[in-house]
Amino acid sequence: MEINFKHAFANQELCVWYEPQVDMQTGKICGAEALVRRQKNGRQISPLNFIPALEESGQIVELDREVLRVVCRDIREAKRRGACLGPISVNLSRRHMGQCDAAEELIKITEENGAEKEDIVFELTETAVCRDDKEDLEQFMGKLSQWGFQISLDDFGIGFSALKLLADIPFHILKLDRYFVSRIGDPRIEIILSATVDLARKLGINVIAEGVENTTQIRFLLENSCFTGQGYYFFKPMPQSEYLKQLLS
Repeated sequence: MEINFKHAFANQELCVWYEPQVDMQTGKICGAEALVRRQKNGRQISPLNFIPALEESGQIVELDREVLRVVCRDIREAKRRGACLGPISVNLSRRHMGQCDAAEELIKITEENGAEKEDIVFELTETAVCRDDKEDLEQFMGKLSQWGFQISLDDFGIGFSALKLLADIPFHILKLDRYFVSRIGDPRIEIILSATVDLARKLGINVIAEGVENTTQIRFLLENSCFTGQGYYFFKPMPQSEYLKQLLS
């Protein structure tokens, strides 16, 4: 069944929420990740209950594009009010790769909706990237990078080709998966995290820790030169109006 995403967002059946990313040295918001939320009869529906079906049908591509439109308009509105929302990370499905003019369409949407390339980070998961043709991936990401967009590798460390990806693809940002962050305190995990952050730093890649929940994790991350985090310790995902309020307060 085809979904009219413009209609769904206009009727607030679908909406974009923002999970802030925080400079852990200062406690200040330095960006956010855009997340899709679905409501039905006043009830929140988990993305796990609708995203897989959209992936399967291929409609996820149009959803990603509509999310980008909403994010760009939110950025434009925030600038009008004297605030900077971004950079905002927008998740992309692997289905964009291999599609004709997929990168050009994302660039066009950004420009037409009043955002700058510096405002947007395109985010791909490690597991999704590993499943795709390397040539398609390099072409897709190369075009976005040439236009000045940053590319983030999400859920780093849960796939089987993590180091190969870093060798082959010029990512700008690496996001440590919450699986590892939640196990800080385990000596083996701490060695892996410390080595990963050090490797990323030497490659000129910024690191963001996901799922930060306590001060012990923050202390370890800062001691190992990971300075940006997101997670419930700082903020839960929130509507655009609340995110803007946090930035302006």
